[in-house]
Amino acid sequence: MLEQILSGMFMVLSPENLIWAAAGVTFGMILGSIPGLTDNMGIVLFLPFTFYLGPVAGIAMLMGLTKGGNFGGSIPAILFNIPGTPQAMVTTLDGYPLTQQGKGGKALKQALFSSVVADAGSDLILIFLAAPVAMVALKIGPPEYTSIIFFSLIVISVAASEFPVRGVIAVILGLLLGTVGMDPEFGSTRLIFNTIDLADGFHIMPMVIGMLAFSEVLLQFEKELLKRWHKKMSEKKPGKEGPPEPSIADHHLSWAEFKKTLPTIFRSTGIGASIGIIPGIGTTVGSYLSYIMAKQRSRHPEKFGKGSLEGVAAAEAGNNAVNGPNLIPLVTLGIPGNLAAALILGGFMIKGLIPGPTFMQTNGDMLYALFIILLLSNIFTLLIGSFYIKHVKNVTAIPKPYLFTGIIVFSVIGSYVNYASVFDVFVMLGFAILGYVLTKFKINLPTVIVAFFLGPMLETKLRQALKISGNDATVFFTEPISLGFLVLTAVAVFFLVRRRNIPKG
Repeated sequence: MLEQILSGMFMVLSPENLIWAAAGVTFGMILGSIPGLTDNMGIVLFLPFTFYLGPVAGIAMLMGLTKGGNFGGSIPAILFNIPGTPQAMVTTLDGYPLTQQGKGGKALKQALFSSVVADAGSDLILIFLAAPVAMVALKIGPPEYTSIIFFSLIVISVAASEFPVRGVIAVILGLLLGTVGMDPEFGSTRLIFNTIDLADGFHIMPMVIGMLAFSEVLLQFEKELLKRWHKKMSEKKPGKEGPPEPSIADHHLSWAEFKKTLPTIFRSTGIGASIGIIPGIGTTVGSYLSYIMAKQRSRHPEKFGKGSLEGVAAAEAGNNAVNGPNLIPLVTLGIPGNLAAALILGGFMIKGLIPGPTFMQTNGDMLYALFIILLLSNIFTLLIGSFYIKHVKNVTAIPKPYLFTGIIVFSVIGSYVNYASVFDVFVMLGFAILGYVLTKFKINLPTVIVAFFLGPMLETKLRQALKISGNDATVFFTEPISLGFLVLTAVAVFFLVRRRNIPKG
């Protein structure tokens, strides 16, 4: 084993491999920070180039793209309320309010440090727990998946809003939107209203960009109109000044501030890693569950959604902690845990490497090289990210008319680019109007999006579970892991509701 570790280290520690790992992180960060161009798209674009690279250099670049892209998505989420990647939408909840307070630099640094700490922690979990945890993950079948997703949706609906009824409405709306398109079992279309472009359902990026970014433009436009109307109707009151200009301290994250968020980061790392072990659940769920838990455990839950560093830390740690454990089924069983892992599997196969149960024995040195690449990529993310955010945060100084014009342009491009579809641009505009209306009724938008994201998976796994059991619904109570999550759901709802009803002060 020691020989394999040393051999893997020598394989990685060559200038060529380190350069390609750093290049992967850089390109991933840039692509992640452009809405619509996700880390997965980066892997797809750069995968052909691995033909011309050595095995370690090719894998190093792909791993770097994943890590850089995952953090990069938080940059426009914080600065413009536009998540660069779907999982970064939770970061908008507190990241963007901090930018509105003139503390965009502070939020970006919190996101960067939280991402790196959680990512490194998840890599260590991958290294030490890969084989034993993969055996447990193998026991996760359709009944267990169904209970896990049900747990996520119920907890989200109760915890994400001050009024659980609004949370339930958000979840139901998200699930309803998720049913649009092709029936996964029978192939018939649903709720497409004779619009063939809806046969595949709503695409996630136009929905996210419309609800979270373009709707913000509409809200700001409304605020500007009301401001001008009030100014015209009455004289401005003396003694009232605008918000103070941000100082250097507003962009600086002190050690004391970061230290306060460490418990949240470690807790969110554990939650994200637990989600990451289960193939197919994904970073969005890890991010949102981490955020909800952080809000419940915080001494100042009232600050969440209004500019809380804890909220940024929880969201970024939760989604980045999924990365390492998501590779556990890949390297030990040959089963990709998510789309990024599936694309990385393609990179392995291009080099003639087939991950699976015998991979440790036949390519032990290569596996340890992979582990070392993951850890080194975190260092590159920290160094390159620190340089990147120093310059990118200056865009908040752009005057609002130019800024929101840019957001409109990026919203249109981000909606169009994935599928080269003009229809997706109109979908984005429709969801912008819907997001504007829901915001007026104080319906939590990320809750709608998460429910939309999980809806098709819930439907598929529920149907599979009932087919396997011969339509016997007791299968959800007879399988131990499934029963455990159902019990956990009941306990979580009880404590969440009870905590709401406890009088404050």
